[in-house]
Amino acid sequence: MLATDSSFGPPLKEINDRTNDGCICARQCGAEAYEDYGRCDWCYTMNSCGTSGHKGHWDYCKQSPMQEFENQNYQQKTEQIWARVTDPSKVGKSVPAVLAAHTLATLVKLSVISTFDNQHEVLETGRERVIHAQGVMCQVDMKVNSNSPFTGVLQPGTQSGMMRLGSAASLDEPFAGRIFPGFGLKFLRSGVLSADWVSLRSAGDAEGYDFFESAFSNHVIPQAVLVKLNKFQQASGCIDMVGVSDACTYTQDGKKVANPEFPFEVIFEPTGKVNFQNEKKSNDALLKELSGIADGSEILTVYAFASPKDKKQGNRIELGTVTTTGSCHQSLFGDQELFFRHQRMEEDFAQRPEWIQQMELLGDPVCEATPGPVSQWQCPHLAAQSMTV
Repeated sequence: MLATDSSFGPPLKEINDRTNDGCICARQCGAEAYEDYGRCDWCYTMNSCGTSGHKGHWDYCKQSPMQEFENQNYQQKTEQIWARVTDPSKVGKSVPAVLAAHTLATLVKLSVISTFDNQHEVLETGRERVIHAQGVMCQVDMKVNSNSPFTGVLQPGTQSGMMRLGSAASLDEPFAGRIFPGFGLKFLRSGVLSADWVSLRSAGDAEGYDFFESAFSNHVIPQAVLVKLNKFQQASGCIDMVGVSDACTYTQDGKKVANPEFPFEVIFEPTGKVNFQNEKKSNDALLKELSGIADGSEILTVYAFASPKDKKQGNRIELGTVTTTGSCHQSLFGDQELFFRHQRMEEDFAQRPEWIQQMELLGDPVCEATPGPVSQWQCPHLAAQSMTV
């Protein structure tokens, strides 16, 4: 039986927006294009709390971890989130498609930094997802081979998670290009935040309309227009990569790994067991195809490069497979609320400084490989905390 509102469990986010100084917001937290090019989320506050500005008192917004929810084991968390995905009022539905003009206009006033520093499993209240706006949710098992040298959710064994699949941009544009497929992966962990990362088709949007036509990676150079927009650079100096060191720092049971071992890059190659028509299609047609993926479908084979040097030499490790463990669904909860946290690549470089010199072998045009500190890409209140840790 699908869960009702009363059985969803502990809250996934704060009811009221609050700030770094503990002020209560008089409006939803958010960024504005005119305020430092939409760099940080802030709000006007109540009761003259915070800093005085030209229109009243304000403060930077701060999210506290949802400790009651996070303290649960991963099975409980997974069950509660999936109940929201399949809530009868949400399941089988998608948000309207977002056209490119709206995406660009909205991105300039969104804080990209919060994509890396959000402490909840869901998006901030009022935040609109304008890239990958529509998606399909699937529960999956990632079966990692016994010879995996990595730790955390990439250690040998089976990890239970969920993924959201979709196109980065709308296929219903008047002059739409080809599909740019990608997905977010979430592995809930006992007692700590989930292990999340995102992957895009490594060939970008330069190929056809079959979602499973070619490989996906956590290292993909953004489209030229997004690079020129200069928004992603607010959050990281390496804008074409997301790190996976956090995913390898805790097991799914919440045990901290003493010496995390993590790869430089994770690649997901379609198995060929699920394919779609390689022909021009609408958003609706793509969502129906993805929703039709059958239970038990082995959709992806997982590989990894342990270092930039290994990538240059083509030395990749086969890690395992990703298999669906139930029906896949369009879901308003997946589109409007569920959040997939990004990790700055600088955090991986800081733990593997030898990778920085090896990056020269790859000739990456948009990644400035440094160990940070990450505080230089955070909002002021979070940066101050990072420097005191």
